[in-house]
Amino acid sequence: MIRGAWKVALAGALGGGINALLCYAGWPVVLEDGPFAWHAIPAGAVHGGVLALAAFASAIVLRNRHLAARLGAAVPVGWIAGFAAWIPLARSVGWEDSWRQSFTWVAEYQHWGSTYTPLLIFGFVALVYYLAVVLRLAGERRLTRHLFGGILAGTLGSLYWWIAMHHWYLSLLHGAIWGTLVGWATWSVCRTEYRIEGTQHS
Repeated sequence: MIRGAWKVALAGALGGGINALLCYAGWPVVLEDGPFAWHAIPAGAVHGGVLALAAFASAIVLRNRHLAARLGAAVPVGWIAGFAAWIPLARSVGWEDSWRQSFTWVAEYQHWGSTYTPLLIFGFVALVYYLAVVLRLAGERRLTRHLFGGILAGTLGSLYWWIAMHHWYLSLLHGAIWGTLVGWATWSVCRTEYRIEGTQHS
């Protein structure tokens, strides 16, 4: 098992749970699909944990591969993470009618654009964070860099979603919460256990 991955996943879950709690409480604004049931909070925790784990674990596994391989994995990592992280949210909020539909919703769409939908519904969070870790952060010992990378991924990666929800500014709040926690966890793991060999010269 990848050392320390559970810490990053737990931090992502905490961030996702806090963000879901804010949505449940209707702060700072009540969302159109609210009010949500209490189980939106653990669903949000699973959601945030999946995004963090997918990005971090993939980056650590591929950290010493050729630059082209590291870059080429970014879209698949983001797509898979976005697809998997969507399932608990969809089941909790009722956006999908059944468990089967929750796992097959992409295939059921009739237009090609649905193939990149998992990236738009938070998959970009994992994609951006994966790139940050695999290209720089796994060999970075400065906490500020890790926090910046996490917040950038959380904010930029969720921006499309929050624009679609008509509350773009929530990407700043939710991205900062998730990114700060995940960035701190990644820093605490990477400063002692991992180093990307040769990435500084790629």
